[in-house]
Amino acid sequence: MDVSPPPPLVGRDGERATLARALEGLAAGHGAIVLVEGEPGIGKSALLAALARSAREAGCAVRGARASEFEADLPYLIWREALDVELERAGRHGVHAALRAALEGLAAIDPLVLCLDDVHWADPASLDALAALVRRRPKGPILLVLASREGQVPGVLAAALAGEHATQIALRPLTQAEAIELVGEAANAIYDQAGGNPFYLEQLARAREAAGDGAIPPTVAAALGAELTALTPDARRLLDAAAIAGDPFEAGLAAAVAELSEATGLAALDDLLAHALVRETGTPRRFAFRHPVVRHAVYAATPAGWRLGAHARAAAALERSGAGPVERAHHVEQAAGPGDEQAIELLAAAARELQSPAPAVAARFHAAALRLIPYAAEQRDRRAEIAGLLADAQAAAGDRLGARETLLGALRTAPDERRLALTVALANSEWWLGRNDDARGRLQVALGELPAAPSADRIRLRLALGLVALSACELGDARAQVSDARDDARAIGDPVFEVAALALGALARVTEAEGPEAADALEESSAALERLTTEQLVTRLPALWMHGRARHALGRFDAALADLERGSALAADTGRESVQLLVILESVATLIELGRLADAANAAEQALERARLSGIPRVLVWAHSAFASARLAAGDVAAALRHAGEGAQLATPAGFHAACQPGWCLGAALTAAGNPDRAVATLLDAFGGAALPAVLPAQRPAAAVDLAEAQLACADLDAAEATLAHGQAAAARTGTPWAAAVTGVAATALLIARDDAAQAAATAASARETATGAPLLAARLRLLEGRALAAAGRREDAVEALSAAEAELDGFGALRRRDEAVRELRRLGRRVLRPAREAAAGGLAPLTTRELEIAELVAAGRTNREVAEQLVLSTRTIEAHLRNIYGKLDVRSRVELAREVQRIEGNPS
Repeated sequence: MDVSPPPPLVGRDGERATLARALEGLAAGHGAIVLVEGEPGIGKSALLAALARSAREAGCAVRGARASEFEADLPYLIWREALDVELERAGRHGVHAALRAALEGLAAIDPLVLCLDDVHWADPASLDALAALVRRRPKGPILLVLASREGQVPGVLAAALAGEHATQIALRPLTQAEAIELVGEAANAIYDQAGGNPFYLEQLARAREAAGDGAIPPTVAAALGAELTALTPDARRLLDAAAIAGDPFEAGLAAAVAELSEATGLAALDDLLAHALVRETGTPRRFAFRHPVVRHAVYAATPAGWRLGAHARAAAALERSGAGPVERAHHVEQAAGPGDEQAIELLAAAARELQSPAPAVAARFHAAALRLIPYAAEQRDRRAEIAGLLADAQAAAGDRLGARETLLGALRTAPDERRLALTVALANSEWWLGRNDDARGRLQVALGELPAAPSADRIRLRLALGLVALSACELGDARAQVSDARDDARAIGDPVFEVAALALGALARVTEAEGPEAADALEESSAALERLTTEQLVTRLPALWMHGRARHALGRFDAALADLERGSALAADTGRESVQLLVILESVATLIELGRLADAANAAEQALERARLSGIPRVLVWAHSAFASARLAAGDVAAALRHAGEGAQLATPAGFHAACQPGWCLGAALTAAGNPDRAVATLLDAFGGAALPAVLPAQRPAAAVDLAEAQLACADLDAAEATLAHGQAAAARTGTPWAAAVTGVAATALLIARDDAAQAAATAASARETATGAPLLAARLRLLEGRALAAAGRREDAVEALSAAEAELDGFGALRRRDEAVRELRRLGRRVLRPAREAAAGGLAPLTTRELEIAELVAAGRTNREVAEQLVLSTRTIEAHLRNIYGKLDVRSRVELAREVQRIEGNPS
């Protein structure tokens, strides 16, 4: 919908100029984000409306909406108003993807300006979507302008904006001269009272007497009160009803709430329009209050008893018009009393509908339904059921602590037949929170209360205990628990429970690096899984994640990816968002090994967004680490450092899923950034020492390679040799060709450093031959082989190996390693297609969005400090970005960079 007509705008020359520059950038194809902050009435809406007019005149598409103070339980309201789309039929990530696609589709036709006003009042689902779009901007020329009360930007949005290049505008009071321009000479008498606030100036100019309700300055409240007393009784009744119906409100709904006939309601509406208390919105039959402050004052002034009846009338009118439970629940929640069965059922239905797309609102409606259910013995089972659903919604909304408290409360009054399910749910909640000891103790007590005979309940508890042990990296205990679960499953003839136990046991064995026995256990589990029907499999989807992770550890990357993709598809089809998050995150490392670095980056980006929504700190650590790994593999060292650093700031143990992270990622990125001393210290701390005791056994070969690379960069050959020995011992224990090939990287690099070039070349070639199914590793070994051949004086062989490595790494998008191959070839006198020529062929395409911003600012003559201040980054980060930019464009200085940018942008062909 279009942005509603604004109040007049005076002054604001600097702010208009800032927005004009943003529009100019939009015309050049560059998107931007602008945040406008200020007190109520200061002119945020007027500034957005002026921008909308300018944007339309410039040929842009303009969309906008305003969040509403009393509708924070209507999910995606601001997006439905802005884009006229229905969004509740998919999970949150699906909704976010749909919004991104909708915005990109609009921007593909014309540059798009999206104005979202009063975002401090936006509902939780809308804010989650907005934060996701800020962090991962839609492609195309899109200018996103947000307005919020000063200091009230919601936390999730503030966190997203803090990591982005967003322009901030802080609106200040009008000068007295500007106030006179706005309201005339009356400004001289009321300027001090209004404090230069445009809305207050206009209000006081209408009526110059005082009294107040405390919500706004007394003099302004008095002026508004004087306006309201001038209304006819019908008009005042309609205005009160409109405050109940919403902002903007539908005229028919407001008339029904006011209990006015259509004719009387329309006449009253004309009176409100004549007094400028409400205004048209551009959408038929929809009207908006002159200002949110007006709506607040009207709503607050209505008697509490009248409000109860008004909300009930609103719910009834919406039901007559065919509105569903979600649209009616807001009013039912306000009006219903204890024991109201119809209200309980409607709130529960609305909550179920919103459980996936808007879990925070679903939790609110579940809680409202729970409040209405009497504390009676015959209602204990029903209350326990609703409490379980409430906890699910709280957990999905990221409130894991709230979910835990809900489940603890439910356990105190639940009937016996509900207690086991609630106990497992509570332990699962504690597991996600990293409270393994609490979960383990709770499950062990429950297990001790059961008969010793095999049963489904015993199996559930054993499996839960196995997961807790796995999360704590206690692999032996995990195997013991699932061994008992497997035996019990076979005893009662349950193939689904058997697969769950076999999969967890196989993963524990593979991770423990038990050699052929581990591979055999995985094959047994896979065979059992394939015997399940699809209906049975969807009840045990984590088994596919476990198989995918186990196959990765064995170096079987194609098979691992097939398991993970199958799990992701089934999880999406069945709405299992937590499982989908696990398999997407797990797929990042596998895609990297397969050389599918663009796909890995996309998966990591999706996973990071989902992890933020999950509210689970250790999953967020995993997501940041996965993202850092994907960016480092692609050569974006600055992004790798940033995300590994953000993961480290969370200061929470990652557990089994991301053991030794984010320190491992951070150390590897520091090596790539040219800071090996700090890298060695970081890696040793993450790994628990030189013998790698904190690293999971199956991962020790790879960990040894990264630590040895940092040690070699420090010229500490003896330390690197000791680390390599640990890695080779781990590879021997694993017994896979993949592990042997991995340690071949460090072995070759060490031999080169010790000037044993001939042996280094042979070692690299041998390792490369065993790196089947791992194309990125094979390309890296070919690069090392080329370096060794060059050192041995075998120029032609070196050129052949390095050229092949350069082509392979370039095809994967592994730019940092590719550039290493390019440098080696140039040392041998071989002319290579320069990255700068690639840029000339495709513009500045090799640069990331952030690198492009920095390159253009440097080309415009900004110093590193000025660039850092404008982009809200550190100068060290700018320097790291510049190193990447210089390498990609093959330039050596700021002067050369400026010339290159000007040349390319001047000749975009």
